[in-house]
Amino acid sequence: MSKAILLAGFAVLLGAMVALEVMARAGDGRRATLGDVADSAVRHPAGRAAALLGWLWLGWHLFVR
Repeated sequence: MSKAILLAGFAVLLGAMVALEVMARAGDGRRATLGDVADSAVRHPAGRAAALLGWLWLGWHLFVR
């Protein structure tokens, strides 16, 4: 039961991300797209380190197991 709740939560988050991306691309330019946010984040050394750690974590959990 808890696995279903977790998957439903991730589905809601993914749906919200897709909806915000569609609104940003179809809107008047006042909202930032996901690419704009990522570009802004990796301009700073702390953002680059966080992106690297995120990719390492994702790779470990997807490819090592």
